[in-house]
Amino acid sequence: TSSSGTAATSDPTTAPTSTNELADGSGCTPGSDTTLPDGRWYGLVDDADTAELDFDLACFFTGDAAIAAAAEDGEESPPPNDYHTRNARDLVRTFAVADEAPVTWYPDGGDPANVVTVAYDQWLTDRPNRGFDLAVWLTISSGTVIEIEEQWVP
Repeated sequence: TSSSGTAATSDPTTAPTSTNELADGSGCTPGSDTTLPDGRWYGLVDDADTAELDFDLACFFTGDAAIAAAAEDGEESPPPNDYHTRNARDLVRTFAVADEAPVTWYPDGGDPANVVTVAYDQWLTDRPNRGFDLAVWLTISSGTVIEIEEQWVP
């Protein structure tokens, strides 16, 4: 199972905890409440349509960073399955999505071998049929989402 620690008093954009700088990807402390610098960012899609998506930034830790972050959040450490997530703030940012943005996703969610890459509009059409959402990695360039990859977790 996943470890989804929520540090109630921690705000990753204004008061980083000691482990936030260890998060995978581009991290989880971008320094802005409205934009994200170019990079690869982990979080949750709050809503999406043909032109843009709403994104809730979170932290994703693996390895030694996951152990430290889970302990810091008062969760089981080492965390199950060697990863730990932290979403200490429900701040949603809206981003334009490039027309040609590819989406790598797991249509049935349960089989990591069943991964496909489709166009963003196809993902929008098919995603609701799955009945649940996985967290994603957004690749941002000049304020626009140019790629989306779902994060499969056991």
